[in-house]
Amino acid sequence: MSFPAMLERLETGLAWVNDRVIVAFKWLAIALLAIMLIIVDIAVFMRYVMNDALAWSEEIAKFVMVWLTFFVAPIGLRMGAHVGIEVILGQLRGRIRQFLIMMIFAGIIALMVVFVKEGAFMTWNARIQRASTIDISIFYVYICMPIGSFVVAMIALEYMVNALRGVIDPANAKPTLTQQDAVRAE
Repeated sequence: MSFPAMLERLETGLAWVNDRVIVAFKWLAIALLAIMLIIVDIAVFMRYVMNDALAWSEEIAKFVMVWLTFFVAPIGLRMGAHVGIEVILGQLRGRIRQFLIMMIFAGIIALMVVFVKEGAFMTWNARIQRASTIDISIFYVYICMPIGSFVVAMIALEYMVNALRGVIDPANAKPTLTQQDAVRAE
C-alpha cells in the first residue's frame, strides 16, 4: 500500500470516528445548555419571586458552563467556526498553503496534548476536593478538560493528515473548512 493511500485510509477512519463523536457532543451540548437554562430560570424565580435564593444554583451553572466550553470547542473546530486569521492563508495556493495548514493543525495538536496531560493531572489532583454547595468531587467538573481536548486533537489530526495529503498531491486534498465557509453554509 502506498503512503498516500495509507494517509487517505487514516483520514477516512479518523473522519468516521470524529463524525460520531461530534454527533454525541452536539446532543450532550444541547442537554447541558437545557440543564443550565433550567437551573438559571429556577434560580431567578426563587430569588426574585419567592425571595428565597438557592445556594447551589450558581455553582452548578458554572460547572455546566465549563463542560459546555470543552464540549463545544471540538464542534466549533469541526465546523470551522473558530476565529481564524486568513490574511496570509487566503493568499496562498497549492503545496505551500497545505503545508501551512498542516503546521497550524500540528500546533493545535501540540497544545491539546499539553491540555490533556495537564488537565488529567489537575483532574486527578482535584478528586479529593469537594464543591462548596453540593457534595460532589471537583474531579467531575475538571474531567471535561482532558476529554474535550483529546477530541479537539483527534479532529486536528484528521485535518493535519488531509493537509499532508495536500502537500504530497494538492489535487487529492479536500478543502479545509474555514470560518468563511461555515458562514456561507448557514
